Amino acid sequence: MNTLVIPVAAVATVVPLLIAGVPANVAALVPILFVALFFGWLPHNDLAYDSTAIWMHVASGLRGLPDRVGRLVPILVIAIPVLAIGIPISVALHGRWAIAPAIVGVCASLFFSGLGLSSIASAASPYPVTPPGESPFQQPQRTGSSGAVPQALVMIGALAVSAPSLWWTWLALTRTIEAASLALWVGVATGLVVLVLGVAIGAAVFTRRTGRIMEFAEAS
Repeated sequence: MNTLVIPVAAVATVVPLLIAGVPANVAALVPILFVALFFGWLPHNDLAYDSTAIWMHVASGLRGLPDRVGRLVPILVIAIPVLAIGIPISVALHGRWAIAPAIVGVCASLFFSGLGLSSIASAASPYPVTPPGESPFQQPQRTGSSGAVPQALVMIGALAVSAPSLWWTWLALTRTIEAASLALWVGVATGLVVLVLGVAIGAAVFTRRTGRIMEFAEAS
């Protein structure tokens, strides 16, 4: 259900932009950026969806690194083709193909950095989700803001580390198109660095917190 919401939420962002007077060709670039951001944010609580099945990883002595990497494979299989199709469509609607490198760079930064931060959040701060067999529209009762904090931190963090590539993309749109190449390389480099660091940190957190993760699974 979270995956199905992504394209709807992305397209919905265009409406307020158009109402606010943003040119249509600029607004056409926004949905694919939201798609990249949400895809990176999506696995921030993936461990919680295992429910008590997480005991198989704990009992088998699975280390943190293969757990973290393995959980990213499904989202990569889905997101990369979607972005590969969506980016050219967005650029075509924009009407200026020279901006394509910048959009690729921003999407790479948002997506990969989101995955890296999600790898940390899902191991460090999982929160209750819908139990297996129940309707995905029925959300469990939560106390406090434990669910909102990791969600917000991952999304804000991905936006923060992507700020340089977003800035160079804005310069490419408003001043000099030569900035598009810089946005590409800065975005790709930033995203990959955060992804690698995030997976490494998330792996260490998972290995150290296996006992607490099992307690969370049994209680939620």
